[in-house]
Amino acid sequence: MPLRPVIAIALAFACIASPQAMAESLPNPRAASPAMSAAVAAGDAEAVAALYLPEAILLGPGQPAVVGRAAIREAWEQNFAAGFRSLSFSDIAAEQGTDRTAVLWTWAAEIAPAGQPAQVLKGRSLLYFTLTPEGWRISADMWQPVP
Repeated sequence: MPLRPVIAIALAFACIASPQAMAESLPNPRAASPAMSAAVAAGDAEAVAALYLPEAILLGPGQPAVVGRAAIREAWEQNFAAGFRSLSFSDIAAEQGTDRTAVLWTWAAEIAPAGQPAQVLKGRSLLYFTLTPEGWRISADMWQPVP
């Protein structure tokens, strides 16, 4: 039976900084995917949550909305406790405006609960980004599994 994490989205761009530092300065929405991957690999729920606006909304299939950065952080803490270990992205498409951007990407997550073999969950997400003085942040994130 496939394991479904509380959420399966995330973001962080590649550099030699911590995942938290990467989230603090996303220069464009596409930089979110490597930032999320780095934060997930580090098991850093705070860095994942930092990619979202304080009032962001996360919608997963058949689940109540996760509202707010603090709730998103708590959901990722639960994901990590359940064995969520990696997140990779592909097929990233964006329609970018000057201060708002819609991004669609597909992803694969590896989840390895303690004492069980790793499973892969694949999905796609539609994210809405807003430009803030600190850089781009996710304001809405809706995901669904794909075969």
